Amino acid sequence: MPQITLEYSDNCLHEGEFAGLFRKIHSVLQQTGGIRIENCKSRALEREKYFIADGDPVHAYAHLEIRFIEGRSEDIRESVGQQCLELLKEFFKKSIKVREIQITVEVADIRRQDYTKFPPGTLTQQVQ
Repeated sequence: MPQITLEYSDNCLHEGEFAGLFRKIHSVLQQTGGIRIENCKSRALEREKYFIADGDPVHAYAHLEIRFIEGRSEDIRESVGQQCLELLKEFFKKSIKVREIQITVEVADIRRQDYTKFPPGTLTQQVQ
């Protein structure tokens, strides 16, 4: 936990490698959200089939979804979202220059009773 999914249209242009972006996102989650970095799991999904606005290929999108176990304050969730939005704006800055890109971040809770994990005991927050 958490589960991090970056979905983006295949016409997005980006800076660097996804591993570098995810490393920075994991750091935000650790420092701001109190999440144990070894629990962070990220994936990037490039979408080839999508339709944005009027279908003009100048339109692009990137959407980051971060889901973690409930219990963090609204302020922490908002801070995580804003920091990650800034990271995405930097990562997709080429698209910002030449595309009409919309970049969004969604931070969502997972109810503790709805989530199971192996090995046991790894859902706890890091001790600071």
